[in-house]
Amino acid sequence: MKSIYLLAAALAAGVSADATGQAASAKLGDPAPALEIAEWVKGGPVDLAAGKGKKVFVVEFWATWCPPCRTSIPHLTELQKKYKADGVVFIGISDEKPGVVKPFVEKQGNKMEYVVAIDKERKTSAGYMKAFGINGIPHAFVVDKEGRIVWQGHPMAELDETIRQILDGKYDMNKAKKRAEAQALLEEYYEVAADDSQKDRADELEKKLVAIDTEIGGIVSGEKFDPREVRNQIRFSEAMREYGQAIMAGKDNASLAELEKKAEPFKPAGFEFGEYREQLQASVVFREYMQLAQSEGEAEKLAEAATKLGGLKTKNPDILNQIAWTLLTDEKIKQRDLGLASKLAKAAYDASEGKDASVVDTYARALFETGKVSEAIEHEKKAIELCDDEEMKSDFVANLKKYQEKAAKK
Repeated sequence: MKSIYLLAAALAAGVSADATGQAASAKLGDPAPALEIAEWVKGGPVDLAAGKGKKVFVVEFWATWCPPCRTSIPHLTELQKKYKADGVVFIGISDEKPGVVKPFVEKQGNKMEYVVAIDKERKTSAGYMKAFGINGIPHAFVVDKEGRIVWQGHPMAELDETIRQILDGKYDMNKAKKRAEAQALLEEYYEVAADDSQKDRADELEKKLVAIDTEIGGIVSGEKFDPREVRNQIRFSEAMREYGQAIMAGKDNASLAELEKKAEPFKPAGFEFGEYREQLQASVVFREYMQLAQSEGEAEKLAEAATKLGGLKTKNPDILNQIAWTLLTDEKIKQRDLGLASKLAKAAYDASEGKDASVVDTYARALFETGKVSEAIEHEKKAIELCDDEEMKSDFVANLKKYQEKAAKK
């Protein structure tokens, strides 16, 4: 039940692009709206109309602050590489500020190897997300060569298979519409199945979903709809929603342990509470720190936030690296703490065992900014050796030249 679980995960994380409910006004088969873009961050520009008859497009909505979005990035990169020769173009669209998106994309390097753009006043989101009644991210839409939206869903659910079928001329639009209908019923089912007072409606929806599942050979392609399994996932998503809210509210470890115990019986295979907790806690602490660092004054609060940020327990090198790079380069920071940035850059370096080019580059930057120029040169050379992305490598070479020029002046 892959895509059904992903829906549960999205609900648990509370990852919403728009907290207000909205009715769908669009349907599969409708013409794809033009992309209204404020700025092309990587690749592009992309013109859907110009690609009609020649290309297939995947339009994905995401944000830097969204953990499931970050998880989807390598998958989208893999698919872009897989289908590039077939004329498939992936576009990731965020509605965040350029100053937030650009550093993130830069540090992702070849892990995010597709077009990235910034929405223009959320107009593109309105034409896709709002029109289809979608609130949560990440979410993707596939536009076929006829310029129609023929699929929409979580980018880690059936996207690969869908693209292959479209390219092979085997995509069944009627079946896709039935699946979309089932997904709408499924979302309602998620709402009522957790409410004992709506048991009759839940039972009614179960019957409809089982019937559609049988008719089209799986709401999730190749998998059988299992009401009992889905009910467990609903319970898990509800428990994890409460868990996420508790983390955001700064609840203590004892409170979190109780909530973990509550969710444990319904936990999917492979889900780790510790990793999920660390990612959310890191997000909360980082946001708090950045708000203070981008303002003037409140030195005492900033120092407290710096202590929290420096004490993060996560061993995820990508998270640590992204935070460190932001602390080193974000132009909006008015009170830059190079010591903290260096600490986190070193933590990322250690967590990746010095084998990730992007992480090594960040560590070299931290060394340079703190006056350790010779060490910065040494590590930038290592980053260049590790890098297999030519565009990123050219940036690293420029960094190395800058460091070497600084050393020569000394």
